[in-house]
Amino acid sequence: MKTLSKRLFLASLILCATALTGCATTFSSDIRTVNQLPASLSDKSYTFAAHPDQSKEPEYQHASDDLKGRLQELGFTEAAPSKAALKVTLQLATLPGDAHVTSPFGSVSYIITPSGMVIPFGGFSPYYFYPGSIRSPYRFYPRGAFYPRYFGSFYPFSPFSRRFDPFYTSQLDVRQYFHHAVEITISEAASGKLLYSVNAKTTKSDAEIDAYIALLIETALRDFPNKTGDNRVEIQLEK
Repeated sequence: MKTLSKRLFLASLILCATALTGCATTFSSDIRTVNQLPASLSDKSYTFAAHPDQSKEPEYQHASDDLKGRLQELGFTEAAPSKAALKVTLQLATLPGDAHVTSPFGSVSYIITPSGMVIPFGGFSPYYFYPGSIRSPYRFYPRGAFYPRYFGSFYPFSPFSRRFDPFYTSQLDVRQYFHHAVEITISEAASGKLLYSVNAKTTKSDAEIDAYIALLIETALRDFPNKTGDNRVEIQLEK
């Protein structure tokens, strides 16, 4: 009886943990930091220098407001350019990343890099690069559209009967990924000497950066100031 009760208790704990895990997602970004800040930064007054080519974009205005709010939480105060000790800049960037190409009914699967390099998965057969050759499941090996197929329950002998083949498809699922990044710099207002620079980058299938701006700024300035180097920051998000 005790053993049964213990098993039921463990099962309930597992179910609770699974439910809690399902209520949260993770946002991660790659951080690159250059830290040349002095040991003590007494004057944290700053002026914000908007990017000349991005200042009128709505996404940039959104990012500027988020950055200023985060800097205020860190003890920085915005001041007039003539009275500020520091200058803060912000830049947004969205670059195309890899394109993942797959077939929902075939064994076609490869990645196309921004440079045009094709990286196949599951073999190096040339048939993988022609949508007309996708026919799955394969009884022996991939075949072209007019290659005679062997006799089988799913493969009529006629090479022209592909329209009756439930596993044939010429549709490819192409998913394009994008690298979204924010770069924040802090420098001396008088001399222009760089004191702190941080770049946060994340990869998403969404082409728009606006939905990730707040998260990128949060990960970029988390545990400020960070040491010089690269690291990865993850944030648990509630659904």
